[in-house]
Amino acid sequence: MAMPVSHAEHDLAAVADHLTPPEGYRVEIIEGNLVVSPAPVGPHIKIASRLQYALRGLLPSDLEIAQTTTLLVPATGERYVPDLVVLPDVLLDERIWKFPATDALLTVEITSPGNADTDRVKKPRGYALGDVPAYLLIDTEHEQWTLFEEPENAVYQRQTQVKTGAKLALPHPFTGPIDTGRIA
Repeated sequence: MAMPVSHAEHDLAAVADHLTPPEGYRVEIIEGNLVVSPAPVGPHIKIASRLQYALRGLLPSDLEIAQTTTLLVPATGERYVPDLVVLPDVLLDERIWKFPATDALLTVEITSPGNADTDRVKKPRGYALGDVPAYLLIDTEHEQWTLFEEPENAVYQRQTQVKTGAKLALPHPFTGPIDTGRIA
């Protein structure tokens, strides 16, 4: 289960940079709280792996799909570690581990029992504030996929929902839909 630890906003980045979480945990800054969460488990990892493989075939070669990438939301100082993120390939040639959210073309979060509300409520707001053009939420509890698009004033203006098993159209630069039944 994620454990928030509140600190003054200006101190959070410094604390996060120097925090050594226990093995198998990751650090995020969400809505002014330092959040240390356990790494994903088997079924979650399987969905991420299958999705990454499927997305690779739908993207041009100058884009890459990455896992465990830290995204910074400059407007709020928040940091997210999405399950998957699509970034320009050239960015991953840099020896850095934090990337501006504005560089992401798509972020993906797969819910886990301990963080589902964060992924459903807080992260859409944060990714919209970070001007991420598309956020894909895979809600394993409700067997539903939601694609959030068109961020404006901290809110995604467009949402498309499908049940697991249906096809989901993806925005440009993706070249086709994703068959959710082959993933989860």
